[in-house]
Amino acid sequence: MKPAHKVECIEQHMKYGVTAMCGDGGNDCGALRAAHVGIALSDAEASIVSPFSSSDRSIMSCVQLLVESRAGLATSFANFAALICYGQVMCGMVKMASFYFAISLTENLWMLIDGAVATGMMLTISLSGPAKRLAPSRPTSRILGPQMLASIGGIVFINWLFGAMVYVWLFQQDWFRCNEHATAEVDANKWWLLGDNYEASILSFLSAFQFINNGFVVNYGYVFRAPWYRNYTLLVVWGFLLSFVSYMLLADPNRVGCAFRLNCGTASVLEEEFGTHVTWKIEPYNSLLGHNVIPRASRYKLWGYCIGNMVVSNVWQLFFINGPIRRLLQKRKPLRRLKVKL
Repeated sequence: MKPAHKVECIEQHMKYGVTAMCGDGGNDCGALRAAHVGIALSDAEASIVSPFSSSDRSIMSCVQLLVESRAGLATSFANFAALICYGQVMCGMVKMASFYFAISLTENLWMLIDGAVATGMMLTISLSGPAKRLAPSRPTSRILGPQMLASIGGIVFINWLFGAMVYVWLFQQDWFRCNEHATAEVDANKWWLLGDNYEASILSFLSAFQFINNGFVVNYGYVFRAPWYRNYTLLVVWGFLLSFVSYMLLADPNRVGCAFRLNCGTASVLEEEFGTHVTWKIEPYNSLLGHNVIPRASRYKLWGYCIGNMVVSNVWQLFFINGPIRRLLQKRKPLRRLKVKL
């Protein structure tokens, strides 16, 4: 078959569907260029005009290309879902609670969330490798499809549900004292002092756990990417962030927590009420209590709420979005694939 005949053959196939072409010689260049997907099975001249090339001269390179491309698509949607959940926590829960209670997260916590949590989790999500086998179907390509809406909507609902539960629990505590300072009298250059209260402290811990979880919950490979436990870098980053925030919540007043103005207070108040010998500088607290230290037993209860939020979100993703519930719905109500005219 002459090169021109190969091009004509590919063009005829392209009238009826997506067409791939693989070849290893110079006479395949035209067809490789004309096809929707061209795979050069050599490092010679064919690799110059082909969008994809492989040093493996086996036809299985076509299968490997499908595996990796589906993994790339699934990873892109995982990053999209994580960013949407990040925005939901940031603009939904954090901002609405901040406006309602006239509070704010501290400056160091903002840097932790944006610099370490969001950036670290987004980068490590992309490190998940492809699956070992080609799945029988492709991943979803619809941003507003049922799978994406169910996944993101379920996580958003769970986060809001636990947020409401935590604040109801907070208002029932004997040690809780509501934020009573005059917001208008606070120096605008020291806006972080608006976080020196229990409402902001609870919001800080809950949102920090949710930010960390949003990056982890979309890491499940399902059938298109490698298993979640194979993404070692993400597990290390996730484990470090989770341990760091847990330490700030569960530990007694210390230098680390005071750097974020969480479980801390004015130096004189900490020494008088909690017996903490302060050797580091603490800006005086902007509250009548002079501290936002949560009692030890309540800290573990709050930690239990935060971990419960993470567990329920992961169960939703594993069993409903990627697991048996998904497979059951696929059998009973299969989706009609979009017809694309090429």
